[in-house]
Amino acid sequence: MNSLSSLDLILVSSYLFFTLVLSIYLSRNSIRNIDNYFKTESQMPWWLLGTSMVATTLSIDTPIVIIGWINDPGIWKNWFWWSFLFTHCIVIFYFSKYWRRIGVLTDNELINFRYSGAASKGLRLFKAFYFSTFFNLIISAWIITAFVKIFTILIGDNVYLLLGISTFIAMFYTTISGLKGVMINDFIQYFIAFTGSILLAIFIINSEIIGGLGNYFHLIKELPKANLNIIPDLLNTDDFMTFLAYISLVWWTSHNSDGGGYIIQRLCSAKTERDGVLGTIWFVINHYVLRFIPWVFIGFGSLILINEFPSNIDTEQIFPILVRDYLGSGFKGIMIISLIAAYMSTISTQVNWGSSYLVNDIYKHYFKNSSEKKLVFISRVFSVVFFALAFLTAFLIKDVGKAWIFLWSVSSGLGFFLIARWFYWRINAWSEISAISVSIFITIIFFVLDSYEIYSPTFFDKLLIIPISVTCGLVVTFITKPTDESVLKNFFLKVKPAGFWGPYGRDKVKKIDLKNILYAFLFPFGILLLIFSIIKFATGEIYLATPLSLMGLTIAGYIFFDLYSER
Repeated sequence: MNSLSSLDLILVSSYLFFTLVLSIYLSRNSIRNIDNYFKTESQMPWWLLGTSMVATTLSIDTPIVIIGWINDPGIWKNWFWWSFLFTHCIVIFYFSKYWRRIGVLTDNELINFRYSGAASKGLRLFKAFYFSTFFNLIISAWIITAFVKIFTILIGDNVYLLLGISTFIAMFYTTISGLKGVMINDFIQYFIAFTGSILLAIFIINSEIIGGLGNYFHLIKELPKANLNIIPDLLNTDDFMTFLAYISLVWWTSHNSDGGGYIIQRLCSAKTERDGVLGTIWFVINHYVLRFIPWVFIGFGSLILINEFPSNIDTEQIFPILVRDYLGSGFKGIMIISLIAAYMSTISTQVNWGSSYLVNDIYKHYFKNSSEKKLVFISRVFSVVFFALAFLTAFLIKDVGKAWIFLWSVSSGLGFFLIARWFYWRINAWSEISAISVSIFITIIFFVLDSYEIYSPTFFDKLLIIPISVTCGLVVTFITKPTDESVLKNFFLKVKPAGFWGPYGRDKVKKIDLKNILYAFLFPFGILLLIFSIIKFATGEIYLATPLSLMGLTIAGYIFFDLYSER
């Protein structure tokens, strides 16, 4: 393979062989039913489910987008995903408990517990098909696209051979051992991927041009401030307004606003409510803080090395070029293993999650008398078919970062109602149906206008989807019948949610949990302080980084250990 030494090839081959052997070992435990296949019968400890969450989000596409955004337009662009910290903190202190109490196999199954009537059945079928096919295929496709982008630079024409082998092994352990096999592999793969990022950061900082950490701090001061600013310049109106949209709108309007499919799948697999809470905290700390540390240095290092790259480079190619040019024999093999691990952990999750929708929410609806053995078999068939469809869809994805934003826009009206359904009794199935229909309709219009070069919608145009779809959803909510009283009562008694439950929860409402509310505000503040401290340290502003990190560690650490001590 191009630019790989014999040692690199031995390391990569050994890793692939080890993963295959582990998959065979895990397959010895028989899968008795789809609850075992998709939810591990709710026996997962917090450290495993939390690490699995972060491994899934640490996809092969993540570093190429983040490093690309640091180069253009600047690190502030990462507020697009930092803003989801607010979502995940609501998940920690509210939704993680709610999902564990409801005990569903898929998040779509909640529809049956929360809504009633024909609209409820139609919504569940539509969302299962929509998210498992169109939505999930786009995610899987950009993961495959990222794999091809990275490894074309690293190994040239052999990229499809490596993609085929890696995908086969991921498909093998996904179809044979179900979610448990996915999560165990996730646990191993996350630490491999994290190690690879640390190694790359060290080699870049110690490269001949940068010359070590001391000289790095000198060179970083010469970089354009626009690339280093956490918040964009107020005078740059477009960038600043985009930043405001990220922190004020994006996080609560997405389809992941109450957790997201594969996060919810893991929360429902938690051994206890406490494991769900601690697992999500562990995920947040890793997702936003620990794994971000090496990426900051890689990104800023690439800015220093910018003259070493071809002119007019696609910014999503910067990361693999750094791997190719700045890692020596053996270390390059370890980095390639980490990238393969990141790919396998995410693609296996997407397939398992998508198949759970197709089997539990659609197939079982039409074939109610199917045995558990047949359902497990159908789950495996759907997994294989899904892998094939994802490969075909990958040819349509060219820019991974744009795909991220497209997928947010196409469901941006739904997020408000996914949150509101837990806290307000009047939300019904028609609320979700109308919101998602309007979001899809407007997105299709924008897509057609752009495709025929009639008009090229901007990010700000896409923001219009939010008020239009939310308004339509609210109007429809209050002109349609509410959910049946018996369904609402049963839901309230089972979940015990906070919020406004009118006559259905009036006699059962607990006192307001001030501790939860306080922690829900303090924890994201602590994590943001840690993110800022990392960036300030990476830009040489150690006098700011030190107090920020101490405050962040104190807040986040206290909350974690306080919740850990609860039994």
